[in-house]
Amino acid sequence: MLLASTRTPAAHEGSIAMVAKYMKFRGHGPANCGDRRQVSRRTILLGAAATVLIAPASFTRRAVAETKSVKIMMDWIIQGTHAPYFLAQQKGYFKDAGVVVDALDAGKGATNVAVSVAGGAYQFGWVDMPSMVRFNAMNPSSPLLAVYISFDDSPLAVVTRKDAGIRKPADLDGKKIAGGPGTAVHDTVSILLKAAKAENVKIEWINVQPQLFGPMLKRGEVAGTGGFTNSNIPAALELGMTMDDLSVLKYSEFGANMYGLALVTTKKFADENPETVKGVVAALNRGTKDTVADPDAGLAVLKARDPMMKLDIEKVRLGLALELTKTAAVMKNGLSVVDPAKLQFTIDAICEAYSLATKPAPGDVYTEKFLPPLAERMLSKT
Repeated sequence: MLLASTRTPAAHEGSIAMVAKYMKFRGHGPANCGDRRQVSRRTILLGAAATVLIAPASFTRRAVAETKSVKIMMDWIIQGTHAPYFLAQQKGYFKDAGVVVDALDAGKGATNVAVSVAGGAYQFGWVDMPSMVRFNAMNPSSPLLAVYISFDDSPLAVVTRKDAGIRKPADLDGKKIAGGPGTAVHDTVSILLKAAKAENVKIEWINVQPQLFGPMLKRGEVAGTGGFTNSNIPAALELGMTMDDLSVLKYSEFGANMYGLALVTTKKFADENPETVKGVVAALNRGTKDTVADPDAGLAVLKARDPMMKLDIEKVRLGLALELTKTAAVMKNGLSVVDPAKLQFTIDAICEAYSLATKPAPGDVYTEKFLPPLAERMLSKT
């Protein structure tokens, strides 16, 4: 059976000329025939077709099948914050996009997730942008790439007791705040203080395990705790405190406006599996929009997965997460529309805070090439 050639007409003409020359050399051409017979075009075409069959392998392009089965690691234990992923899974959005999600697993913090994705144990992870910038700067040979930004604002904050009288970063001077070296706010508070023009503030950090933050705050042993709003506020509420008992200093409200959680993968995986990446992003985008439109539906999916989940607490947690998702900028411009200046600030601020020698380029941190059309990323304003 002859294989159909994919060559251009010019390439066919070249093959015909080559075969004619070859046949002349073998004694079939006019120079060696007493009756001066011409080689028929049919004979030449048959010979040209034969050359396609015996052409070197370099003439053919083998399409490499993309990886369609993936594993995704969340940033922390499964909570209300993760509703967009589980709603997308429950509604079949990943399947619709041609992707099979083998696992939506809990993580153990940003560094653990980053390492798991960079090492190939997971194809995707949910990592906050500041942590990803730091990881890339420290691991330039195995960088991660953000392909969809979920939190348009950073969840970083200092959550304080209202009776401590802390209303602005300058008020933190001399106060006891739970969070030691290695915790996000302890290591990045210089960004907040610099943005708020309160660089002379001296905080008395209390280095204890994160599970002690809430109890110490409730007992008044510390004036505040450093961490993510969607983690530290629910932790305080679960112990019986109310929102009226708390005052929250959000980084974003004092000029330290950085991006937050993002879906990340490796550049290598993205380059080799572009349609898979597009599929995962499209599914998460649909799950995000559905969660914004109906948070209770997202919580219902999580509750069915974990009957012990406390819906009242998780409703607050998800509400805090959605505040970071549907910011004024997102409502105007759409989901995962990145402001170059804000992205650059995120990179510069983190590199300065951690005294990193290498500063990743914005294009090595985030790409929009895998996003669905902008019209599909707009949120309803009703």
